[in-house]
Amino acid sequence: LMLRTVMAVLLGLTLTAAAWAQESGGEHARYAEGTHYKVLDNPGNVDEPGQVEVREFFSYICPHCFSLEPVIEDWLEDKPEHVNYVRSPVTFLQNAEPLARAYYVADILDKVDEIHKPLFDAIHKHREPLFTPTALADFFAKYGVEEDEFNQLYSSFGVSTKLRQTDALARDYQIRGVPSFVVNGKYLILRDGLRNNQEMFDVIDFLVKKERR
Repeated sequence: LMLRTVMAVLLGLTLTAAAWAQESGGEHARYAEGTHYKVLDNPGNVDEPGQVEVREFFSYICPHCFSLEPVIEDWLEDKPEHVNYVRSPVTFLQNAEPLARAYYVADILDKVDEIHKPLFDAIHKHREPLFTPTALADFFAKYGVEEDEFNQLYSSFGVSTKLRQTDALARDYQIRGVPSFVVNGKYLILRDGLRNNQEMFDVIDFLVKKERR
């Protein structure tokens, strides 16, 4: 009888642990600090306090960023309301700064949704050399942006400030390559420890839940 009672208690504990694992997505065992993500030494501020931020460091020049876009689009369609997705274009790659400036011009004009994918496609599918202000002004003209307006914004204080802020964040977060993801200014996803892009977003979801709790 004693043995049966002990077995029943152990079974109850196992079921409780299993239920807890299921409730937290079972990920607490699968995703480990140091393997799948790193806790940043210097946490950064988020754009919208009260929401869980997922920040992507990317460049339009980067082929890996381009190939990741369909996965990001799928994830964004189903992301929770409390998640704020932020794109941060880096400048540390060769020819990256003009395109980073172009991203912030699109952002100021509220045209990111309209221009983001076509800009990636133009560079990686159609091999358009959009690496100068002149070439980018011509590209933006297709989306109703006057050349003068583009040029003014491109070299504006506002765009230069956004670039400096992104560069500073990339340094603080020790971003060495792109695409890179930081969750809530605290956790850097370690892509080398992951099998594929889908698992990367599973880790992001796990950390979003962790921060939400």
